[in-house]
Amino acid sequence: MFRWTLRRWSVRHIIYRLRLPARRRRWGREREELCRPFTKPEHARLTQGPALVFGEFSGTHGLGRAAAYDVEMLRAHHNEIVQIDIGSYLAGQKPGPLELNGTFENIYFLCQPDTYGTICTLLRVQDISGAYRIGRWAWETPLFPTNWRFAEALVHEVWAPSEFCAKTFRSAVNVPVKVVPHAVTAPRADTGIDMRARLGIDPQAFMGLAIMDIRSCPERKNPWAHVRAWKAAFPEDVSAVLVMKLRVGKRTRVVIEELSELIGDAGNIRLVTEDFTDAEIAALHHAADLYMSLHRSEGFGLNILEALMIGKPVVATHWSAN
Repeated sequence: MFRWTLRRWSVRHIIYRLRLPARRRRWGREREELCRPFTKPEHARLTQGPALVFGEFSGTHGLGRAAAYDVEMLRAHHNEIVQIDIGSYLAGQKPGPLELNGTFENIYFLCQPDTYGTICTLLRVQDISGAYRIGRWAWETPLFPTNWRFAEALVHEVWAPSEFCAKTFRSAVNVPVKVVPHAVTAPRADTGIDMRARLGIDPQAFMGLAIMDIRSCPERKNPWAHVRAWKAAFPEDVSAVLVMKLRVGKRTRVVIEELSELIGDAGNIRLVTEDFTDAEIAALHHAADLYMSLHRSEGFGLNILEALMIGKPVVATHWSAN
């Protein structure tokens, strides 16, 4: 454990962490400045008319997948949906005003408030001056992120995916907060992908599955607990295999080294770090016999619900949203 601490707290990482609070304050000020002209109109009302929907739909993380589910739900409530993917702009593409045909009576932000500054650079004030705005927010702890508070001036209401999230938001913002779960559908079975064959797992083996994005906060997803639990339950049992599908960033890649050391010579735990498509994630769910989520907190638990919807047993932490 001590060597892991030394590895994580390199001089470069210490400098990064020391600079981070000031950088976040600067980013917050810049975001608020970009959003200030777009204050919500008090007279606006939600209608069944055209809706402009923003989200990171091309993202392969949970927020992007949840947004894609929600768009399908919105299609049943509005006579027209215009969907704007902000993924490329968040990745560095220079934003500029979009060419929007007509006006929109409704705006949905199916993304976190820290993306609102980018979205505002895609708009002109007149594009949404009369629109009713709904923010779809998700948060994983009972502590509200204070740098989101600016967003209550932009949205008329907030949709939270769980009562756990809603309680956090209601304690902090003066706009209505409604619990609207993500419109999740069961992962499709007709992908044509034999995930066990791809991963080299025997068709008769007992397969556990854990899917997590550890780019921002590995401690919350708690991947180490999954390794320890599997080793305790199935020591040296190669007929019981755990697949851990992880998304890592440059500052959390060290966790892969830690997990590899923790796994040691155990031959029944596989780490998978490449990006998967929605179809490949669906194939993973169908290939598994058990889903695990030994997290420390969840705002919704998308993969937990997807596993349950296709009849897979789930072992999950009994706290927070799920």
